[in-house]
Amino acid sequence: MTSIIFDLDGTLVDSAVVLRDVGNTLLSELGLRPMTTEEARRYIGNGAKVFVEKMLGARDALDAETFAGNFARYSVLYAAAPGETNVRFPYVDETLRALAAEGYRLALCTNKPTAPTDVLLVAHEWADLFGAVVCGDTLPERKPHPEPLHEAARQLGEPPVIYVGDSEVDAAAAEAAGYPFFLYTEGYRSEPPDTLAHDVAFADFRELPKKIRTFISTL
Repeated sequence: MTSIIFDLDGTLVDSAVVLRDVGNTLLSELGLRPMTTEEARRYIGNGAKVFVEKMLGARDALDAETFAGNFARYSVLYAAAPGETNVRFPYVDETLRALAAEGYRLALCTNKPTAPTDVLLVAHEWADLFGAVVCGDTLPERKPHPEPLHEAARQLGEPPVIYVGDSEVDAAAAEAAGYPFFLYTEGYRSEPPDTLAHDVAFADFRELPKKIRTFISTL
């Protein structure tokens, strides 16, 4: 049976608001101007450290001597944020459960750190749905490096794999890993969806099971 690896932020959940709020708490403590939701959304995709680097850099407050302490504080705030503040995209929960019931093996591969990922999975009752969870701090490499995707596939037994994501980072990771890429067009990206290399695009999670079955039938 085919395995399906999912990205998290921008694919299964809209995390922009919680990341904005966590970032703004740190910015407030530092006496810096807050972020808008759109600004936070632009910084998502390459992991928490890059998010904080971009957030501080936009305020001319990125300093090598203070960054480690600021990132540590951000990490504490992020880990404490309620998981349910990451809002599921429409029909995600039903689709994940339907795919699992059909026998597909599911995995998660995200650049989000482990601590907030675990909180989110518990809050949405997804902890038992994924046979593998690879986070941004699981390995030395992060997406778009292919190793996180390969590690998720190895944990599932390395069956045929489809990767589902939403961004330039996800498209590049899928290409580097050699996995078919299903693009969720309602997530986060800087470029139009048709500029990203992908095998299948979809805007509604209710379409995903049929699109997967159709794609597999052509292999």
